Amino acid sequence: MDLKKVLIFLSVLLNISCAYSQRGFQNLKDYDYDPYHFGFLLGVNQMGFSIKQDLSQFNIPIDATQFNGLTGQMDTLLSVEPKSTTGFTIGIVANLRISDHFDLRFIPSLSFGERTLIYTYNMPNLNSGRLLVAEPMSLKSTMLEFPLNLKYKGNRINNARPYVIGGLKYAMDLSSDAKKADNQAGDYSDKLKQTDLYGELGAGFDLYFDWFKMGIEAKMSYGLRDIIVRDTPSIYNTSVSRMGSKIFQLSFTFE
Repeated sequence: MDLKKVLIFLSVLLNISCAYSQRGFQNLKDYDYDPYHFGFLLGVNQMGFSIKQDLSQFNIPIDATQFNGLTGQMDTLLSVEPKSTTGFTIGIVANLRISDHFDLRFIPSLSFGERTLIYTYNMPNLNSGRLLVAEPMSLKSTMLEFPLNLKYKGNRINNARPYVIGGLKYAMDLSSDAKKADNQAGDYSDKLKQTDLYGELGAGFDLYFDWFKMGIEAKMSYGLRDIIVRDTPSIYNTSVSRMGSKIFQLSFTFE
């Protein structure tokens, strides 16, 4: 799911919500005055990496034993780029009312996704300097997430209410290879730290129906730690001086 499609989708939903908000009567008038309420979340996510390359490791001969696919001592690494894929998220919503405009939200979730690093390197011993693009770093993740967010709600317009949300999230990757030995994790794989802390920021709007409230929300999460495990130096971890996680999530809540 690319950003352009997401923006178009959000624009369509926003137009629908604006039209829906013009209904002449309010549903669930006293809903926002309840001290707490619960629900569930369904969403799609796009997991990726934010990387800072170590330029000192580029355009120099590489030992072929450190990288899967190299043909000789004169092969050189040219670039490392992240690639995002789409996954899905499920979660449980717990909402605590603080005031008319502020809520505290805790949404323990389980997210499934996959991230890839794309390596481009030069192979002068093959076909007179052929460039080869490889994707050996396909990292599947099963994230157990514990986000704690503060939600600021705008004024309600009949049956719609916009909001912004932000906070922190602690996450544990149940698929992490961080504690595995090199021969268990694979000869040509990187290892990521099992836990991470994220800063989160998002926006959305709530729609009030006869029997429930539905929220539509877009949120970005940025990892605050370098998540590469560097116990065994290789071209995988020496070519990147820092790698953090980033996650885009489009979610639907039902409360």
